[in-house]
Amino acid sequence: MDTAAPNAPSAGVPQPSKFGAVVLALLINVVPLVGVLYFHWSAINVLVLYWFENLLIGFCTLVRLFAHRAWTRKRGYWRHSNRLGIQVNDKPAEMGLIGEYAIATFGFTLAHGVFVGAIALIVHQNYPDQAMWQLSWQQVLRGALAIAVFLGIELVVDLTCIRGASFAALRDYAQARMGRVIVLHLAIIFGMFAMAMSHSPMGILYVLIGIKACADLLGVATRGAPRIADSDTPPPAWAMRMADKLGKDKGGAAGLQKQWQAERDRARRDAIEDEQTMPDASA
Repeated sequence: MDTAAPNAPSAGVPQPSKFGAVVLALLINVVPLVGVLYFHWSAINVLVLYWFENLLIGFCTLVRLFAHRAWTRKRGYWRHSNRLGIQVNDKPAEMGLIGEYAIATFGFTLAHGVFVGAIALIVHQNYPDQAMWQLSWQQVLRGALAIAVFLGIELVVDLTCIRGASFAALRDYAQARMGRVIVLHLAIIFGMFAMAMSHSPMGILYVLIGIKACADLLGVATRGAPRIADSDTPPPAWAMRMADKLGKDKGGAAGLQKQWQAERDRARRDAIEDEQTMPDASA
């Protein structure tokens, strides 16, 4: 049984050097900036390109998860739980990590694609004579191809060292990738509304590109860092005070502390089991 550092997702994190990851992140974010400054891409082109980038990120992350599961057969992939907070019919959906990630990422991305498409159509009708509001599929596909090349390089580099990664590392990587997808979608939505209200896409567009670049670089910097939830940190002081005031029937602060510790112990046991190797069905 492999019991090494069950609560340290940073162990064996599949990633290139920080420098290489930063360079790739910058290159990906330079694509829309170069398109706007030198090839006169419209604001709609950039927003649709960001949607395609999320789709590509989801696909590359799934390749990592499938490859790691096939090469390591970590038991965590076969554990049915609700690690990513997915809900179906207002109830927590318990399934494997790969299923959770695929449903959350692609379901959200495809639904948001309908929203982005509707906005693009509305803007096209409202500004038919202004090139900055028109969609060029040729330009979008060129940008998507450039981003796909950089994401492909990152994927190939990761696959060379992913075999030695822990299940916890891949779980946290999937969570971070899904969070980034959601954040970028929200940025696109609010950015579109701001551009429509201001009738000027450029200022908001540059802000959106800058925010996305900063978010990507922050993701590189924090990739593999230990999570607060995996530490022995006690419940926050404000939560203890609230438990004493509002939860006396459940034991107050002492009850909260006991429940908190029980959850941590359960998480540690699950983490140890997740790193075990499943028997090969073909053997």
